[in-house]
Amino acid sequence: MSRIRNIIIAILVTVIIGAAVVFYFYINMIPDNDPTYAGNTVGNLYNGGYFCELDGHVYFRNNYDNGCLYSMTVDEQDIKPLTTMNVYFVSGAGNYLYYYMDSQHLSNSTSGIGTTVKYYGVYQSRTDGTKQKCLYRGRTAAQQLCGNYIYFQIKEADGGQLAKIKTDKTNLSIVSEEYIDPCGFYDGKIYFTGVTNDHNLYMMDTQNNDKITKIADGYIFYPIYHDGYIYYMDAVDNYHLKRMELSTNRVEELTSNRVDCFNLNDNYIFYSVSEALIPALHVMTLDGSSDVPVLQGVYFHISLTSKYVYFTAFNDDMRIYHMPIDGSEAPSLFNPIE
Repeated sequence: MSRIRNIIIAILVTVIIGAAVVFYFYINMIPDNDPTYAGNTVGNLYNGGYFCELDGHVYFRNNYDNGCLYSMTVDEQDIKPLTTMNVYFVSGAGNYLYYYMDSQHLSNSTSGIGTTVKYYGVYQSRTDGTKQKCLYRGRTAAQQLCGNYIYFQIKEADGGQLAKIKTDKTNLSIVSEEYIDPCGFYDGKIYFTGVTNDHNLYMMDTQNNDKITKIADGYIFYPIYHDGYIYYMDAVDNYHLKRMELSTNRVEELTSNRVDCFNLNDNYIFYSVSEALIPALHVMTLDGSSDVPVLQGVYFHISLTSKYVYFTAFNDDMRIYHMPIDGSEAPSLFNPIE
């Protein structure tokens, strides 16, 4: 009987250990995303990737804590710090976040050895900030989660390259020797401005070996695809905001002022002008109508969530402003550390 009992115990222990191993690998496995999935909106990333909404939460760069990553609910409750170093170009999918992080600026609460070790590169972590992992160590710039790959710019003295790496830290490759901005990702395609030879509008098909096709001629900056149109700043026409209908290449002018930056959602375009008679943050509908100033001054880093628009003032690296996306309240200071 004792022998049978020992055999049963051994079998149970083996099963338990096996189950534990399977569970460990399961909870640490990076799940596959839809290949057309975008980790953040194009407009948010063009504005530095300061804010990213994911599954009812907002992950954001907290300027009040040297740009470290924080999380909160979409209605700005339950605010928590996630990193002790500053971040840019935040994106996410499922239980994971992706961002550029470096130790140039540290959290106000950081001390000890963490202040001397230098970290920088493309990082991944859980949405609670744990399981931090460097996917690529190097000086990089704009990045976007495109399906199961992070497309990112590698900085070099004479420009740079576009690279990609899978979210499980495999399949690192150089996509282009051109310093292409990958932020304009939509439905499996990256819309971007030419860098080396011209500034035309191009499209990179991430589902077809990253094949590049020219879409239109011009000096087309910060292209955002939305509902059959490309919204962009026209550098030939003093950076007026325009939109191009892709099916016909028909162009509509949306502003008569030089635009510094812009962002959009399904209903509105928020944009900033500094060379107008009265510099201000503006909001208008997608066809350029109903244009009204929101707040006088020069503003940048316009970020949108489902409930709020966030932005910062020129030459002010700390303060963040916010306003309900529907304009139901006037703009005010947003301070997540109070």
